[in-house]
Amino acid sequence: MKIAIISVTENAKNLGLEIQEKLSKDPTVIKCDCFYKNVKENFNYAFNNYDGIIAIMASGITVRTVVPLIKSKDKDPAILNIDEKGEYVVSLLSGHLGGGNDLTRKIARLIRAKPVISTSTDVNYKYGVDTIASRYYYRINNVKSILPFNKAVLNNIPFTIKSEKDISFLKKYFLGCKFEQLPEKGYSDNDLENKVNLGQIQFSFESDGQEFTLEMDERKLVVGIGSRRGKTMQNVMIAVENALENLNIPISRVNSFATISIKKDEEGIINACKHYNRPLEIIDIDDVRIFTSDDCSRSEFVQKKFGIDGVCEQCAMIAVGEGGKLIHKKIAMDGVTVAVAVSK
Repeated sequence: MKIAIISVTENAKNLGLEIQEKLSKDPTVIKCDCFYKNVKENFNYAFNNYDGIIAIMASGITVRTVVPLIKSKDKDPAILNIDEKGEYVVSLLSGHLGGGNDLTRKIARLIRAKPVISTSTDVNYKYGVDTIASRYYYRINNVKSILPFNKAVLNNIPFTIKSEKDISFLKKYFLGCKFEQLPEKGYSDNDLENKVNLGQIQFSFESDGQEFTLEMDERKLVVGIGSRRGKTMQNVMIAVENALENLNIPISRVNSFATISIKKDEEGIINACKHYNRPLEIIDIDDVRIFTSDDCSRSEFVQKKFGIDGVCEQCAMIAVGEGGKLIHKKIAMDGVTVAVAVSK
């Protein structure tokens, strides 16, 4: 996530800087900026440029400032409110689709505060379909369909979940539901380049003679990889799985891998993709050379050697397409670099 921290008092400012320092060590936080005073102006800017806003101020100030900015639950950023002593972290807006509830728990752990979450599914220790969509990067086709399904979850009404992809990782969230897995489109050894299968999950149930349906489409999720020459499949897999563990995402949710054209013959990368049965997208070095994004880091070594800013972040971002975003910054492990991006 990209997170903005807005404060109005000196104590709140210091707490914000503490949170910023802690989040700087989290590779799933792409950017975290602190803003002091000028509440209305800073909220206006943060609302359109960040995934989450942490307001360290009286809740009344936050509410009055944010109300004119609210658009819809599938577009608004997550908004958290914290008192300046850091005793409570309150999830105010976009708790599910915006990831606000999960962010609330994360921040509360970091500063040893009490998380305050009021959504019905969460307080009943259950999971809404919109929470799952947020955690695993799906797009819900019709947000109006969310309400009946979350009511079904609360009322223990089972539903049927269908997908051609392996979605066994969802079973722990929807106990008692019927899962139907259709055959997944596989990839042969000679068919691993630039062929990406984006899947869909279909939810359905009946109640009082009425049938309800909800569809989630996968947003394209790509792991970008760079490596030194001669790195093994095991080297690549260790780095990939470390990043996915940070994101709490299973390998079955990954749509493809991406690397730069000058690394297209690296056996370690090729064999890792074959092992995971996922396509490898080859990004031309000239496309990387002209690609720019404020979210991607810059390597002086790579710039001097190849004339480009970097490999793994840039390749992942190019592969997911325009409007996509980085969700895991570059990590380097034993000569292998990995980053993760997702499409809009």
